[in-house]
Amino acid sequence: MSQAKVLGIVSVLWAFGCGNSNPNPPGFPTGGSNGLAGHPGFGPGTGTGGGAGGAAGQGTAGSTGAAGAAGAGTAGTGGRAACPGDPLTRCTGTMMGAWCTETVTPGGLNSFSTIWANRPDDVWFVGGDFSRGIVPDGTGMYAHFDGCAWTVTPRPDLPQLNGVWGAAPNDVWIVGTSSNVYHWDGATLTAFPVQGASYFKSVHGTSSTDVWAVGSGIFHWDGITWSPMAASPGNDVWAVAPGDAWVASGNTDALHFTGATFSTTTLTDFGLFSIWSDGTQTYAGGEGEALFRFAGGSWTTLQGRGGSSEGFVDIGGLGADVFAVGNGMVVRLAGTAFTPIPDNPAPMFFKTIWVSPTQVWLGAGDGSVARRVR
Repeated sequence: MSQAKVLGIVSVLWAFGCGNSNPNPPGFPTGGSNGLAGHPGFGPGTGTGGGAGGAAGQGTAGSTGAAGAAGAGTAGTGGRAACPGDPLTRCTGTMMGAWCTETVTPGGLNSFSTIWANRPDDVWFVGGDFSRGIVPDGTGMYAHFDGCAWTVTPRPDLPQLNGVWGAAPNDVWIVGTSSNVYHWDGATLTAFPVQGASYFKSVHGTSSTDVWAVGSGIFHWDGITWSPMAASPGNDVWAVAPGDAWVASGNTDALHFTGATFSTTTLTDFGLFSIWSDGTQTYAGGEGEALFRFAGGSWTTLQGRGGSSEGFVDIGGLGADVFAVGNGMVVRLAGTAFTPIPDNPAPMFFKTIWVSPTQVWLGAGDGSVARRVR
C-alpha cells in the first residue's frame, strides 16, 4: 500500500454516541511557511453552566495561507458530557463479535488508504476525495480518532494521501501523490519538499530521527533532512531499527537496508505490495495472495501467486502476532502458515491493518473501520 481550486478547509466531526470531556480542540492545522491555511475551530462549548463557544481556530497566516476562522461552537446548558468508559474497550459504533465497527465518513467518492494507531485515543486514517475524478485528480483527506469520535478533514489543497506513521502524537508524517511529505507537530501540518521525489506510497520509522518514505524512490529522514537512499521504486516500507529497513518494491523485489546498502531479492514475477518485520522474521505479500517469509538469512515461499487478484496489500504485526489483509480476507499467522481469522467482520474489504500493543485496527477504502482488543 490527486482539481478545481477550493478555498478554505472544512472539518467535519462525526460523534458516534458520545462526547468528550476534554476542552474544545483548537482549529488545526495552522498556517505555516508553506502557506497551508489554519482550520476553523469546532465543537460545542464546555462548562458547568452555559458552555462557551468553540475555541477560535489557531491557524495563523502563512506566506500565502489564510488565518483560521473563528470557532463555530455555541453556548450549551451544561457543557458536553464526558465520554464514558475506557477508550481501549469503548465502542462508538456497532459490535460484530469482538470487533467494534463503524464508518468514518458516509458514502461519497472517498478512498482511504492507511491507518495508524498510536494509542486507543490517537488514531489516524488517511486517503483521498475523488469527487472530481480519479488519480491524479483526487485531493487529500484525513481522519483522526480521539477515543470518542472521528474528526474527518477534507484537504482540497493537498494531494491524495497514501501513508501515515508517527513517533508521537505531535510527530506524525503523512505522504501522498506529490513530491512533498507532510509533518504534523500537534498543531500545524507543514510540507517538506523532497528533492528527487515525485510521489510517495508509504512511510514508517522507529523514532523522530529515523523515518523512511518510499514511492518514486527510497528516502530517509534523520531528524534534519530528507535524503535519497536508492532510486528503486517502493510500495511499502517497514523500519525495524536504525540502519535496518525493508521495502516491498510493488513489482517483484524485496529490498533490505542493513546500514550501508540495499540488498535485493526477487520474490515473485509480479506485484509485491506489502512487507513487515520484527528483526528476526520478515513477511511480504502481494498479487494473487502470495506470501513470503524471511528468517535465518533466506526467503521461503509460504503461498505462491495464485492468479491475478490484488492479493495481500498490507501486513501488520507485533512479535509473533502477524496479520495480512486483502481480497476481502484477514489472515493471521498460525505457526508457519497464515489462516483466515474465524471472526472476520465481513463484508468489509479491508486494505490496511495496524497492530498495537493493545489493539488490532482494520481499515477499508470506503472508510469502514474495525478494531478489537488483542
